[in-house]
Amino acid sequence: MTHPLTVNARARAIKPSATLSISARAGELRAEGRKVFNFSAGQPDFAPPAAIAKAVTERFADAPVGYAPVPGIPGLREAVARELSEYHGTSYDKAQVIVSCGAKHSLANLFLVTLEAGDEVVIPTPYWVSYPEMVGLGGGTPKIVSCPRSQGFKLLPEQLAEAVGPKTKFLVLNSPSNPAGVMYSEAELRALGQVLAERAPQAWILADDIYRKLVYVDSGHASVVRACKGIPNIEDQIVLVDGVSKSHAMTGWRIGFLIAPLPVAKAVTAVQGQSTSGASTPAQWAALTALTEPSSVAAVADMREIFRERRAAMIEGLRAAGAELVEPEGAFYVFPDFSKFIGEGERFADDFELARVLLDDKGLATVPGTAFGAPGHLRLSFACSLEDIREGTRLLGEVLAG
Repeated sequence: MTHPLTVNARARAIKPSATLSISARAGELRAEGRKVFNFSAGQPDFAPPAAIAKAVTERFADAPVGYAPVPGIPGLREAVARELSEYHGTSYDKAQVIVSCGAKHSLANLFLVTLEAGDEVVIPTPYWVSYPEMVGLGGGTPKIVSCPRSQGFKLLPEQLAEAVGPKTKFLVLNSPSNPAGVMYSEAELRALGQVLAERAPQAWILADDIYRKLVYVDSGHASVVRACKGIPNIEDQIVLVDGVSKSHAMTGWRIGFLIAPLPVAKAVTAVQGQSTSGASTPAQWAALTALTEPSSVAAVADMREIFRERRAAMIEGLRAAGAELVEPEGAFYVFPDFSKFIGEGERFADDFELARVLLDDKGLATVPGTAFGAPGHLRLSFACSLEDIREGTRLLGEVLAG
């Protein structure tokens, strides 16, 4: 008799990524020869700055590609500590920096080493699809707080006050956010920090800053570390996740950074040492160049200006199509609300059906808002050409017009 190899409860509870499933279906249509407008992309459509490939190629010529230290090569950890210390107006030691295989890996590692059964993680909607799943995999409980379009997709202090308690371990703040591209101001961040200090002083802020260099408003990105200076406890209870994937168009290089207290950094190193070990050595060379080569900084600025133009075209096209939206201030997504076209008595039963019709009938690949905890919306990426944005939003308008 054959005994089946069973899957454990933790794995059974994990939902597959909606963004990956949409990408798979879009790939099928391309294979059939269909034109696909890839508004589902979660990555820049640029090449990384030229200096990166050049530096890595030169290193290949004169250095062996051996295993990297588990927490990252020293030069890269020093560069990360230096940049983030300057940016956030504080002092981080390289021993606090762990380099992992992407920011997603950094987040998963953090939850694995810090969460105990019963710990709660406050996650505002709309949220990146992986946050709740990673919290569950780490043994914690996601506490979802609805932040609708009417409040700019932002968590309000009074909502946070109701959501936190003695079991709260983290508040997750992704600014600018995936999927909405919204960004908290320094005053808004400080107000949230003050609520934590009063209602849940044991809680930590987890700042996912992976999009912080892709901002399109004059106010710029607000550092939660600077915002919370002077707030007892909370000013020293902030963990940072950052990386080069989005800012430098280096998604496939798979490099992310975690900046955490030394005991947590050591625990993450132990977990990573027994799972993936160190991130790819050439990829770390590339990330070091991204952070230290002046021409890479200029290339990021150029990319940001192109995104700014595409953002304007996407907003214009969506509004012309009849969508309602909050203008994104950063990242490369728009999260329009199609609720008036969805539901009983309307043309589409839900956002999944709308996304299916757009993809199958017009070749428009989008991601349903339900995957981000916000039914009735779709996430559209403007990491594609201006031509595709203008034509794609025109086709979207045709679908909505019936």
